[in-house]
Amino acid sequence: MRRLAQLSLLLMFCCAYGPQPQAAPAPEAKPTGATLSPKDPGYIEEDPVLAKLVGKPAPALTLKSIDGKSINLSDLYGTRPVYLKLWATYCIPCRVQMPGLRKIFASYGSEMAVIAVNAGVFDDIGKVKQFAQDFGLHMPVTIDDGRLGAWIGMKATPVHLVIGRDGRVLFAGHQDGPKLDAAIKQALASKTSPAGVATTRLADLVTLRTGDPIPPIELQSSDGKSITLPHGTSSRLRAIYFSATWCESYMKSTQPGEAENCKLGREQIDKLASNQRIEWFGVMSHMWTAPKALAKYESKMKPPLPLAVDSSGAAFRTFGVKRFPAVALIDTHGRLIKLVEGDPAKFATAISSLQARR
Repeated sequence: MRRLAQLSLLLMFCCAYGPQPQAAPAPEAKPTGATLSPKDPGYIEEDPVLAKLVGKPAPALTLKSIDGKSINLSDLYGTRPVYLKLWATYCIPCRVQMPGLRKIFASYGSEMAVIAVNAGVFDDIGKVKQFAQDFGLHMPVTIDDGRLGAWIGMKATPVHLVIGRDGRVLFAGHQDGPKLDAAIKQALASKTSPAGVATTRLADLVTLRTGDPIPPIELQSSDGKSITLPHGTSSRLRAIYFSATWCESYMKSTQPGEAENCKLGREQIDKLASNQRIEWFGVMSHMWTAPKALAKYESKMKPPLPLAVDSSGAAFRTFGVKRFPAVALIDTHGRLIKLVEGDPAKFATAISSLQARR
């Protein structure tokens, strides 16, 4: 029965964005360079969309390391190759690939910039610091503010990005192994272009603050249609619930406490959403979640509020959501009152306080 349950969860992720592994006990790290079977929990299918980044000017972005230092990628382009590894603390393929990351840093860290970039989805600096310590990450470790992942079009982790001395992408993919190794060697042999270094400027990150109006943000419903996040004036207060379809299931294997927190959050929202004085809406993370996966989630959980997928990640970035479950409270003028993040026990109190102010 246990094996059947694991297989069912694996199939769920296959229907989203490639076979993210099932909620099984975290596997032992694979030997570097070893090829994994698609049935292995550490396997992740390549996304052909990532290959379209090859040849493009890399993003001009400043990353902040977990020890407070700033790393301006533009300062690195033109002087040395750059290898960015995006990952999440709870991601099983990411964990499986960590020995490979350590080996790359040990072998080439003096010749190229090797940077471990946490994807910034459902992770905070405390979790990232602990993970870096547990997994022996001695290269610079940073946390994406969402802009790098958006530029990549990231739908799953891990992601490898290899950039040559000319500032252009040489490799982008999920898997490590021979292709990544070849790209790193190509990057080390690359030369600066006579035309100079080309980069892609990313828009500044704008995160809502208390009193800011909620902008229109495009989302996807479970039937694949484009819908807009509720915004503007309303006769009722609004509450936006942020979570992920996989939080309660997949997280059980690597971070069971977080999985339980997501369950408590969902149960809280199920109760609170019955309050007709508040207009509720749910936004699910785009990571590992296509509309078809949301439809299956809705069929199983039968949520009492409408849900949509944050297909571009724009809603999570705009509200500054790093930990979920989370609830954003919005007044009748369509302005942000507050964001309650990561602690379901505070949801009911925040709602009661909000209603008392009216």
